[in-house]
Amino acid sequence: MSESYKASLLPLSNELIDYKYFFDELLDATARLEVYKEKIKDSKLDSSWFMPTLQRKEALASSLLEGTQATLDGVLTNQVTHSNTDQNINEVLNYYKASEVGLKILCRDKFSDNFFKEIHETLMIGNVRKPDLIGAYRTEQNYIGKNNSTHDITFVPPVPEDVPMLMNNLISYMNNPQDSFRPLVRIAIIHAQFESIHPFMDGNGRVGRLLIPMYLFAENQIELPYFFVSEALEHDKLKYYTLLNNIRTKNDWNSWIKFFLDTVSKQCDKYIGIISEINKLYDKHITIASDFAKSSNVIPIMNTLYKYPITSAKQLSEETGVPMTSVNRLLNMMVENEILISDGRQRNRTFVYADLLSIIR
Repeated sequence: MSESYKASLLPLSNELIDYKYFFDELLDATARLEVYKEKIKDSKLDSSWFMPTLQRKEALASSLLEGTQATLDGVLTNQVTHSNTDQNINEVLNYYKASEVGLKILCRDKFSDNFFKEIHETLMIGNVRKPDLIGAYRTEQNYIGKNNSTHDITFVPPVPEDVPMLMNNLISYMNNPQDSFRPLVRIAIIHAQFESIHPFMDGNGRVGRLLIPMYLFAENQIELPYFFVSEALEHDKLKYYTLLNNIRTKNDWNSWIKFFLDTVSKQCDKYIGIISEINKLYDKHITIASDFAKSSNVIPIMNTLYKYPITSAKQLSEETGVPMTSVNRLLNMMVENEILISDGRQRNRTFVYADLLSIIR
């Protein structure tokens, strides 16, 4: 594809969308999303404790799709020994921060140019790859090439002069759609349209993937923007990119929507399983720790471990308000009872909740 793409305006023509083609996938994805929501709601451990850790896992998966070299352990360890020198980890942390920025905006306002630009600016701040324009739509032509040694161009996005008009159309559709599609179908269309517009010089993939939970949250499909699909897309990335390109070259929206809905179902199942395992682990270890510690501090400390599965006594004390002496006493007992693993240092020890990390990984 050598010419710049001429993107269709939304809403799409009804002739382009055949509900029969993906009807079963839509029913399944809708049902699995409801189960996922209920699983979070009924969890014995409040979602505010374990969701930040799953958000960081999502941030890592989304960044891996862009070629970032980072690990979950590296990201979580950085919460204990803060450093801004690792560009890969900074990209992951920026993604997490951008999700928080997006939530704050949507709690007070609708989708807007400001929403997209603030998210993009947050993604690009600090020691990461820096395009010429941060927090602003591109004014130059950009190109998408193969992620290999050839870097052959596979897609030429719309000319920069069309970006403001196309983004205005996309935002209008997101806030006031003039079709009868279900929200899960709409977000499949929205994500693909955003990726085709490619309004920024860099970071479009991450912004586009952030849109998925943000839109479902704005449409009251989920309680908070905590539905993550980047990991599933990363595992199927060749098909993901191929189907997006087939929209552009063949106007094949139905295959893309079917794939997207199937991805939603798969990811729902995965996170339903993770939350079930987290509940079992929490029950098991809160019972063991309460028996040996006989302290009211067990619950706040244990809860915080689900937010920071790699941590320190100082971090736990600051997060919970429990005195350092009490925190150290509890941590030592948790190591002795094989709930936690310690690095064994005399001072500034790091503690790892290995069983939780095994579930999350």
